[in-house]
Amino acid sequence: MKLFKIISFIFIGTLFLSFKPLTNPVFIKGQVKRNPKENSGYVEYVAVFVKGGNKVLAKTVTDDKGNFELSFTPEKENSFDFFCNAVGIDTMLLASIKAFESDTAEMTFFIPREPKRNKLGRVVCPKCNRPDMVYKIVYGDNPIVVRHISNSGDTTYSPLYKGTYQESCTVQPARYYCDRDKVKF
Repeated sequence: MKLFKIISFIFIGTLFLSFKPLTNPVFIKGQVKRNPKENSGYVEYVAVFVKGGNKVLAKTVTDDKGNFELSFTPEKENSFDFFCNAVGIDTMLLASIKAFESDTAEMTFFIPREPKRNKLGRVVCPKCNRPDMVYKIVYGDNPIVVRHISNSGDTTYSPLYKGTYQESCTVQPARYYCDRDKVKF
């Protein structure tokens, strides 16, 4: 009889401890629009995806008007980063959101996004909210790459040159690059 009580206690205990707290899925209905100040991006058939905790949570493609719908179940992510990419558009950060106000959110993103500036007029990264490692992207035929050789002989190459981020000749809608988060926006 004692053995039965011990086994049933272990079974009931593992049954209660094995459940994860339920989280509701998030349904996002959104639209990607051209920035009216810059007409360098297009919004038709652009891939939009959400990353959280260094993994892709959901992915979809916009329709011919830039509308999209996403759904995913958040777990323990600190922030949700919305990216887009397409032919002629490298992976570009649209927004970084810490939490959702409701389970059904409506969002509008602009390509390219309007840069947020601090009180000193410097562009602030939308992911880390800091301006110290944000560089303007310069597009050109022959991008300059800087070679760094450490004391141990390790060689690294960097596209950062004289306070700018050097990019290839394919002009894209991204205007700024954050070296801390390694994202273009």
